[in-house]
Amino acid sequence: MAKSHISGPLYITGQSGSDHNGLLMGGGTAASPATTATANKNFVEFRFQTTATSGDNRGIYNRYYIAGAGAGGESLRSFTTISDVAASTAHGAHISLNFADTGSVTGLGVANRATLHIPDDASWAPGTVAAMQAEIYSDGENSDTDGATEVSFIRVVNDGHVNGIADVDDDADLLALSGFTIGAGNMVQTETDETKFSHKIRCNVGGTTLYLMACAT
Repeated sequence: MAKSHISGPLYITGQSGSDHNGLLMGGGTAASPATTATANKNFVEFRFQTTATSGDNRGIYNRYYIAGAGAGGESLRSFTTISDVAASTAHGAHISLNFADTGSVTGLGVANRATLHIPDDASWAPGTVAAMQAEIYSDGENSDTDGATEVSFIRVVNDGHVNGIADVDDDADLLALSGFTIGAGNMVQTETDETKFSHKIRCNVGGTTLYLMACAT
């Protein structure tokens, strides 16, 4: 069976004479990445299956402890670079949850779950924390999005089969806030005086510019 050719250095633990940053294992360097010219290939691929009928099972479990004061970092950092070409599509990360024909979940099923844990400490005084951050980063003084067909911090897409699109369009909410109570001083409060709306937030709905109303008080 013919195999796709991959060129570039591969490194494992303890290999001497390399400038690779991987402590346990790695492939390629910034100057000499592992490369291939064969289309539709994955550099690293794992396929797992569990037939267990209980438990919380995972394909990959990655946990990183930051144990030095002042240190930082991520448990997982995924970075895609478009190297001076016009790529067709690109994603920094693409995470999916799908179901076989008769597959379902009886509890919560989400494609991507971002959980920020607040420690059981009433005196906890963190810096800026968030469960999720959607960030557009401008690399230089000439960074400009004028030439983009569309640019947004969050893009919500209803896609797939035309019949399913119509059904989802009938049923889906843009946001679902769980664990909140409508009340004075809470995140969601009642407001009967519509004259207080003093600001608007631009949105793009199917190519049409619409605005969310907001007020300063």
